[in-house]
Amino acid sequence: MPASARVVSDFAMTMKTEPSILSLVPSGSAHRVHGNRSVALPGVMVDILTTRKIELEQWELRRLNDPYWRLYWPVNEGGIVEIDGTRTLLKTGHVYLIPPHTTFSTTTSRPFTKWYAHFNLGPAADRAAPGIHRFPTTAHMRSLLKSLVRLGKQQEEVRFPWSAIQLVTEAVQCLPESVWEKQRLDARVQKAMDFMHQHLGLKLSAEQVARHAGLSVRNLNHLFQQELQQPPMRVLLDYRLDEACRLLRHTEDSIEAIAEQCGLVNRHYFSRMLRQYRSTSPAAYREESL
Repeated sequence: MPASARVVSDFAMTMKTEPSILSLVPSGSAHRVHGNRSVALPGVMVDILTTRKIELEQWELRRLNDPYWRLYWPVNEGGIVEIDGTRTLLKTGHVYLIPPHTTFSTTTSRPFTKWYAHFNLGPAADRAAPGIHRFPTTAHMRSLLKSLVRLGKQQEEVRFPWSAIQLVTEAVQCLPESVWEKQRLDARVQKAMDFMHQHLGLKLSAEQVARHAGLSVRNLNHLFQQELQQPPMRVLLDYRLDEACRLLRHTEDSIEAIAEQCGLVNRHYFSRMLRQYRSTSPAAYREESL
């Protein structure tokens, strides 16, 4: 066995050749690991918020800007997405991806039906350059859609929709490198967003966020409006609601506990914000996610 692959493990790894990396093995622990790390890739997540088929008589969204990805798969034609004055007709035989923080509007030329998924990929991937991306469907994508149709017919028995995760990941793999290379967020905005995302449970003020990003509150607000068309505290609220919704889906924590963990003051404020910005209640959202 080559030296680069030599590992003896008792549950954890202590780095000997990379002292700058924080070891997860506590000092004095009984765990012992000796070896060389040959490959280290970053952690990733695929968090499916919802996957649905919807029949639309009308689809009028005005300058929507959400903190999550959207995947659209039109069953028939009639849907139109407009970004920066450019209209994209949603055509059958294609899937469409819209990254987070893309400001867009929609309309219809006639009633149409589509499958859609809302999902998150984690802070790094969720900074992809705004826009809309179209890809021809593959044979494997079409088989996954058939699987979703079958799952939809047996909703009461569904416990884990693997095909939704597979569909999302296959579509994301089609994105060109330019989507990641052309991330156009100002570095100070990214720093502020990272700070907010990492401290959801704290009572953060605009002054604290601005100070961390090296900006005045006025300049912070100006940059966020310029880059995201939203004030920083609204972005923070979206992060909090996203995390609260994730906890509603994946834990049995009480609504009060979730509100506190996510910096949403109390269940009443949480409920009011979720109704205002997501058109649902915590209890209804949890019920729909079962």
